[in-house]
Parts: sequence; C-alpha cells; structure tokens
Amino acid sequence: MSIDLQALQSIQPTSYINRLNKTENSSTDNQFSNQLKQALEQLNNAQLETEMKTEMLVNGQIDQLHDVMIAAQKSSLSMSLAVEVQSKVIDAYNEMMRMQV
Repeated sequence: MSIDLQALQSIQPTSYINRLNKTENSSTDNQFSNQLKQALEQLNNAQLETEMKTEMLVNGQIDQLHDVMIAAQKSSLSMSLAVEVQSKVIDAYNEMMRMQV
C-alpha cells in the first residue's frame, strides 16, 4: 500500500475548500457511492456464484468439489473483509463525532 505524497502536499486550507462549488462535492459523493455500490455488487456476485456452484454440486451437475470450496472461501473472505471495513468506518465516524471543535 503506497501513499501518494504529491496528493498530500497539495492539500489546501479549509477556506479554499469552502469555496468549492457544490458540483465538485456532489461528484466526489457520486464517486464514493459508485465505488461502494460496485464493491457491494462484487460481494453479492461472489455469494451468488458460491450458491450456484454449491447447488450444482448437490444436484450432481459438477464433480469438482475443490472449485466449490474455493468459491466458498472467496465469498467468505470477501464477506469478512466487508464486515471489517464496515466496522472501521463506524469506528472512524464515532471517533470524529467525539472530536471537539
């Protein structure tokens, strides 16, 4: 994981940020919401793939148990990651709410 130092050095004072128009803020909100939606769709697709492969294995349509187990582990890992990210976001929000201005 690398940090883009150029982006950090270009941070402007809050007075500049306050002067930004609402379209820039809404586009940032849209980018974040689109990325969040995309991540949740990928998680859902992994869960659906696991369900489909498990059902196919039970019905005898596929014989590769290892493929089913790999798909199940991928979806399990994705779900665990999503839960951890959710927990970290909630912790960060709570920490910001405790800050005194």
